[in-house]
Amino acid sequence: MRKKFICGNWKMNKTAKEAEEFARNLLEEDLGDKDILIAPTFTSLYPLKELFKAKVKLSAQNLAAYDDGAYTGEVSARIVKEFCDYVIIGHSERRNIFLEDDEIIRKKIKKALENNLKIILCLGEDKETRKSGGAYDFVKNQILTDLKDFEFNKDNLTLAYEPIWAIGSGEVCNREDAQKMCAFIRETLGSLFGDLKDEIRILYGGSVKGENAKDLLECPDIDGALVGGASLKADEFLKIINYKEK
Repeated sequence: MRKKFICGNWKMNKTAKEAEEFARNLLEEDLGDKDILIAPTFTSLYPLKELFKAKVKLSAQNLAAYDDGAYTGEVSARIVKEFCDYVIIGHSERRNIFLEDDEIIRKKIKKALENNLKIILCLGEDKETRKSGGAYDFVKNQILTDLKDFEFNKDNLTLAYEPIWAIGSGEVCNREDAQKMCAFIRETLGSLFGDLKDEIRILYGGSVKGENAKDLLECPDIDGALVGGASLKADEFLKIINYKEK
C-alpha cells in the first residue's frame, strides 16, 4: 500500500526565523503515520534540517540545470543535497513565470538523479486547455516528454498533479475529476515503467485546505497533497495531515 505523503510548498514565504517558529509549533503536535514534507526557501533549509531531523522530510523548491560553476543566483544539486533529500521540479510557476520548458526540466531531473535527490515532478493544465478538452493529452505529453529514458524506483519519483487554474485561486478540481486525472497519470506511467506505476505516489495540488482534504485524499489514486498557502500556518497544515480525524 502506498503511504500518504503530505507536502507543503512555501514558495517565496517565511524568513528563517519564521520557519523555525513554524517547525517548533508543528513538532508539538501528533503527525500520525504519514510522510510529511516541507519545501521552504533555500535560506531556511539548514535551520529546518536541524529542527525536523527525521520527523519531517525536506525538499528544495528548485535546483539548477547545471553543475557548480559561474551561474550567479543558482543553486546546484550538489549544494542542495547537503540539506534535503527531495526537490520539486517543473512546478507551474517555474514553467510559466520563469519559462522553463521540457528541455530544462529534463536537465534538472538528470542533475537530481545524478546527486541521489528524490524528485517531485509537477504536471497540470491551464484553464483554456481544460475547457478545450485537451487536459489529458497535455498531461500525458508532459509525462512522456519529461520522464522518458530515465530510470526510477518507487522512492525517488513522486508526481504531483496541479491543475494550474486551481493553484492559489480557491477553486478546487472536484473529487471525481481529480481522481480520474490521477488514475490516468498512473496508467500513463505504466507505458513507461510497467508495474512500477502502482508503487509511485501521485499527489494532488491546487487550493488544498483542511476542509477539502478528506474528500480528495480518500480517492484511490491520490496518495497525498502538494499544499501551497494552507501549509504556511501550522494549524491549517495539521488539519490536512490529520484529515482522517476530521
